[in-house]
Amino acid sequence: MMKAFHLKSWPFGLCCLLVLLLAGCGGKSPSVAYYSLASIEQIDPGAEPVAKLDLALGVGPVTVPEYLKKSQIATRLGGRRYQFDEFHRWAGMIEQDLARVIGNNVGFLLGTDKVMFFPWVHYFKPDYRLLVEVIQLDSDLHGDAVLSARWAVSDASGETILGSGKRDYRQALANPSYEALVDAESLVMAEFSRDLAEELRMLALQR
Repeated sequence: MMKAFHLKSWPFGLCCLLVLLLAGCGGKSPSVAYYSLASIEQIDPGAEPVAKLDLALGVGPVTVPEYLKKSQIATRLGGRRYQFDEFHRWAGMIEQDLARVIGNNVGFLLGTDKVMFFPWVHYFKPDYRLLVEVIQLDSDLHGDAVLSARWAVSDASGETILGSGKRDYRQALANPSYEALVDAESLVMAEFSRDLAEELRMLALQR
C-alpha cells in the first residue's frame, strides 16, 4: 500500500521550494498585445481631403523585407541588430496592414471611395495602379520611427510607369512604449500617403 504524502515528512527547505514551484505553476503568463497601424482619419479626425477626384485606384502589391514579415514587432537596437518582442505583435499580416493604411489614406486625401487592393476582382478597372516597396519600417523605442519606401504609379495594365520615386521619413516616439512606436509608424505612413496623394493629384490634373 502506498504511503500518504505529507509535507511534514520533508526537510523544511524542500517544502519551501515545492510550495514556490506550485505557486509559480498557478501564475498567469504575460498576455500578448496586438496592434495595427492607424489611418489619417483616426490620427486626425478633423483632417480634410486635399482634392475631390473621380478616379479609381488599385493599391498593390505592397512588399516588405523579410524581417518585417514576422508577427512580432521589430525594434531597432542599433546598427543592424533587431529585437522581436513575443508579447507585442501585429494584429495581422503587415503587408496587408500597410496596403490598407495607404489605400485608406490616399483615397481619403483624394476624395474617392473607388479603392481596391491587389489582387482586385476582374471587373475593377483602376485609372491608376499604386505599387509600393517598403525598404525599412522600424523603430528605436528610445529614438525614432523610420520609413524608407519606393513607389511607382502605373496605368491599369501595370505596363506603363507614369511616375516613381523614393521617400524617407523619420518620427520621434512620444515615449519608450509599443503604443508610441505604433503611433509614430502610423505618422510616417500618413506623411508617405500625403506625398503619394499629391503625386496622383498632379498626374490626374495632367490628363
